[in-house]
Order: sequence, then C-alpha cells, then structure tokens
Amino acid sequence: MAISIRPYQPADEEAVENITYRTGFKGEGLEGRDYFNDKRLFFMIFIAYYAHYEPEHFFVAVEDDSQDVVGFICGTTNTPRQEKRFALTMYWRIALRALFFTSWRSPKTFKTLLGLGKVLPDMREKPANPVDIHVEYPGHLHINVLPEYHHMGIGTNMISHFEDHLKCLGIKGVHLGTTSRNHKAVPFYKKHGYAIVKEASTAIHPVFKEISFLTFAKKLTSE
Repeated sequence: MAISIRPYQPADEEAVENITYRTGFKGEGLEGRDYFNDKRLFFMIFIAYYAHYEPEHFFVAVEDDSQDVVGFICGTTNTPRQEKRFALTMYWRIALRALFFTSWRSPKTFKTLLGLGKVLPDMREKPANPVDIHVEYPGHLHINVLPEYHHMGIGTNMISHFEDHLKCLGIKGVHLGTTSRNHKAVPFYKKHGYAIVKEASTAIHPVFKEISFLTFAKKLTSE
C-alpha cells in the first residue's frame, strides 16, 4: 500500500476531524466513551486553528489508490505567537459552541471541558528546570494516524517530513504533548529522538486519574 504526504487542503477538513476524534483518547478513539461526545468541538479545541490559520505547516498522509486521508501532522514555528493568535481567533468560537450546543446536547462533555479549562494553565510548557521550552524549542506539532494504519511507517515519514520543513525555515527545536498512558506514542517519540522535558497532571476527568501530560522536545539544529 503506497502512502503519500502532501500539503493540507480545505477539502481535507472532515477527514482530519474524524482522525482527530478517532485518536483523541490517549491515542485511541473517543467514540462511545461518554467522555467527549462533541466531535466538532474536540476538533476546534485541538486542530482547527492549524487548518484555518497556519495551513502552511499542515500536511496529510494520503493512500495513493483511494486518496483517503489516513493521518496528518500540523504545528507552528512560533508557539508564543500561535497561543496569542489561538486566543484571538478560536476562544470565542469554542465558547459559543460549548455554551449554545454542547452544554445542552452533551452535559457530560461540557463538564469535561470545564475540567480541561482548570488544568490548562498547569499544562502549559512552563518547565520545572531552567530550560525555556519556547526559546529552545519554539516549534510544536500534533501528529495523528488512524489505528488501522499504524506500524506502516506513516508516522515516521510524517514526522521526518515535518522536521525537515521546520529546518528549512530555520527553526532550532520542536516540542509536542501526549499522555503517559499513550503507550504507542511515548516509545514512538523516544525512538525519533524526543525527550521528556516536562510532566504535569491531567486530572480533567475521572478517567484521567493518575495520568500525566508529557511534553517531549527535540533539537533540530546543532547551534
């Protein structure tokens, strides 16, 4: 089976939203878990910004025969700037969706969202050591591949493609986040040269008890 990596296109949004939801629970699907039932809101919180406002740093993995999107990688070259733009462009959209749709269609999801809001300040990349993550690793990324396409080298090809993209732009380091219970992702990142630079609580919901949010980082240049 041949897989190609190409730049994101607006027509890919529905497929990317589905992939986000099918990999959003510690690397597994959120379907039927009664934890976060609003697929659109989940996409808006974690991925929509990159598709709408930084598509130049967004790539998808496509099966050549069917042209189906089976994975994606996206991110930014400047995390502090991205966080400011996210606040300006996405917070109000997320709030409107949550208040006028999610809160009455899925109260349990709304409760989870409130829990997420409480812990997000602690999950920001503020390390316990002297290393300033945003200075040393200014880029960040999100990568997701459909479970049935794991162990085919797609993630390896995408992360290599994205790292080369950042290097061409002169970005000296990149970071990303996952949870300690994402048993597929943690060894994958370590295998590709990423190291844990921060660990924080993620007690946003009972199913996340005793789970940590891990920030991995990697140098892209030797400067």
